[in-house]
Amino acid sequence: MREYSLNGQQSLDAVLAPRHAKALGAAGRARSFATGEFICRQGDGARDVYLLKRGSVKTVMSNSAGQEALLRIHLPGSLLGLIALTANNVRDVSLIALEACDVVVIARDALIDLLRGDGDFALHVIRLVLERTRDFHARVAELSNDRVEQRLARALLSLSRPDPEDGSATGHAIALTHEELAQWINSRRQTVTAALSRLALAGIIARSEHRIVIADRARLTQLLSAGA
Repeated sequence: MREYSLNGQQSLDAVLAPRHAKALGAAGRARSFATGEFICRQGDGARDVYLLKRGSVKTVMSNSAGQEALLRIHLPGSLLGLIALTANNVRDVSLIALEACDVVVIARDALIDLLRGDGDFALHVIRLVLERTRDFHARVAELSNDRVEQRLARALLSLSRPDPEDGSATGHAIALTHEELAQWINSRRQTVTAALSRLALAGIIARSEHRIVIADRARLTQLLSAGA
């Protein structure tokens, strides 16, 4: 899927075929969002879905105490806001632009017409929903079983995977803040900062211009099995 999640084994290849993305583009209207701008807010009515064309977007969920959990980061080609297809029609998450981005806004009824008219497209969307459900289950299991260091290692490994669409064979630098990483792994910012400092001292990661670079991927991977 065209999104980063805690499931580091998940492919970043597009789920939607080019013809499906073209059909979605023709069925919707273009909009642009600035860095930090909300595409939609949790609790809003859900009448549209979004196809991300450029930039990156984060999915964030807030609890009743106002604490935020970062669920996934979407790349171009990702289909967002599928909760609009449910009977409730209320946003269960917020979508926020991590950088300037362009999206196609597709009305719920227009998407339903596409799904009814193209069984192959409907199967792709079902696969997308099931993959996100599997990722959610893995996230719950990880929070129950893994220590903070393991969760952080898994997040860094997932976020640094190379994007097959940018032509690079190596993973990219991670631009999330310590607060966002803490939201990603359900921890405190201070705890994440301390863990990152230990990884930097050990030579496993490096920091460059407010970004995190994986310096020793093999040792970072070992943290997952060692539980250290």
